[in-house]
Amino acid sequence: IQQLESKLGRNDSRLGIKPEELKGVHGGEVAMGTIQPGGDAKQHALALVVDVTGHTEQANKLLAEVAKKMKAKGAQSSARTVNGVSLTTYVLPRERGQTETQKTVYFLHDSFLVGVDHEGAAQEILTRLLDSKQKSLKDDAAYQATMARVRAAAGDAKPHLSWFVEPFGYVETLRASAGGRKKRGTDLLKVLANQGFAAIQGLGGFVEFATAENELVHRTFIFAPAVNKTGEKYNLAARMLKFPNSEDQAPPAWIPHQTTNYLTLNWKMQEAFEHAKTLVDEVAGAPVFEDILDSLKNDPNGPRVDLRQGLVRHLGERAIFFTDYRLPITTSSERWLVALAVKDPAAVQATIDKAMTADPDAKKRVIGTHTAWEIIEQETPAEVEELNIASPGFGEFGNAEKEEEEEERGPLLSHAAFTVGFGQLLVASHIDYLEEIINRGAGQQALDNTKDFVMINHALTKLGAGQDAVRYFSRMDKEFHTTYELIRQGKMPESETLLGDALNRLFGPEEKGVLREQQIRGDKMPDYEKVRVYLGPSGLFVQSEDNGWFVAGCLVKKPAGGMEAAGPMVSRRGNERRGTV
Repeated sequence: IQQLESKLGRNDSRLGIKPEELKGVHGGEVAMGTIQPGGDAKQHALALVVDVTGHTEQANKLLAEVAKKMKAKGAQSSARTVNGVSLTTYVLPRERGQTETQKTVYFLHDSFLVGVDHEGAAQEILTRLLDSKQKSLKDDAAYQATMARVRAAAGDAKPHLSWFVEPFGYVETLRASAGGRKKRGTDLLKVLANQGFAAIQGLGGFVEFATAENELVHRTFIFAPAVNKTGEKYNLAARMLKFPNSEDQAPPAWIPHQTTNYLTLNWKMQEAFEHAKTLVDEVAGAPVFEDILDSLKNDPNGPRVDLRQGLVRHLGERAIFFTDYRLPITTSSERWLVALAVKDPAAVQATIDKAMTADPDAKKRVIGTHTAWEIIEQETPAEVEELNIASPGFGEFGNAEKEEEEEERGPLLSHAAFTVGFGQLLVASHIDYLEEIINRGAGQQALDNTKDFVMINHALTKLGAGQDAVRYFSRMDKEFHTTYELIRQGKMPESETLLGDALNRLFGPEEKGVLREQQIRGDKMPDYEKVRVYLGPSGLFVQSEDNGWFVAGCLVKKPAGGMEAAGPMVSRRGNERRGTV
């Protein structure tokens, strides 16, 4: 309950009931959900429904305790009866900074204890409890399809947790609960809906804890039926969602065996590039996609690169992503690499060379027989004359309307390295990581021969893996190490990790040069060695189906003897020696 309420930006007192208080009260399932009353994007509600079969006395005692808490908070209470059911409403005094008055409604009916923080939503729930013919979530087509698919996959297994989300409505509800959409500029949610991604009508699944072989097993279905009977399955940019299944999911031999995690994805990348056009244009608010390509190709001051002919047409249909990290843990410890399969490596290398030669931030490196390029963002940009660019349909840059838009937060990659090798376009976070991958000697242990990888592969096969679009493997005790230590050190806002950068972009202050405040105090967290013993290897697979995508995965139990000997890379300042621990 605390986790679900925190996702809504609320504390555990929103409904006046703490998770531990439900012990001895529930006689069956405990359900919690977010609701958009009346389908109004400006409305939001949080509902708790508890099956108290055989525990009515305890439920009444809990409601009495809630009444005491509400009174202590200065809440005004009122009671009314609807069709013989007594409803109690508590209205809390509005605190400083609050934009709406908090109201919570409770009632007990037919072995169900209900708490809702919206009067209208409480009435809707009671109406459905009183009349089973009223439509409810169980009648929703997306919910039915999602639950039917995961139930079929689970067989006789009984889930400990089931969940369902209607993605677009859920995001609207989160926005409403946070006081509405605050950022100006492009509304990405609206853009995605316009671009066909509303075809994803729902996702949900089952979770089992502590099974005979695993710590956790999850099964999920993303319900996205075709919106067209003929031709393309989806519309506009949603046509990018083509992930063909295949049996070839094994990691290539050049991937280090001590890798922290590994993801392989089958993707129609050439088609995805073209289908991205309408998405880019709508986000930009103007037809810029083709203009950008034309500028890259023909601008005399640009790289003079034909991106379509020099790169895109040579892309294959497989992408790989993996990471590791260096010790000691610092804000730049995490390292990652993306590999995109290409059909003509020489042509792609020539395109990269031409583009990088024209980039003043790019520095050429030679790694054996490979030409690599390192880009490091300049901390102090060169002084240039400010241009006032105006044209029909664009208006003037720097006007009041433009200033209201969301502030730019800088490039996605402040440092990166590029080359072509192993039949792949390789993009790494650090030049030294790229160098280590390229110089990896023959005969070293392969990732797919490590004990934990084999164990996960076997577990996923038992769950139905085989013909897959995505396969993922993680050494969780290593995957969380960097983030955990940075939280302990209070340095997550300074982190250069993928997660840290994402958090800063989403929740960072608008003022340039001002660090986001870390939301979790880490000074009381135990040493990571006390935590990692509980984290075993995990994995999942994704299979493309006619009506969406099926996802299943597990966290296996960690054997006492450990999984594999290799550890993170150790960086020693000065001579930069690196080894495994």
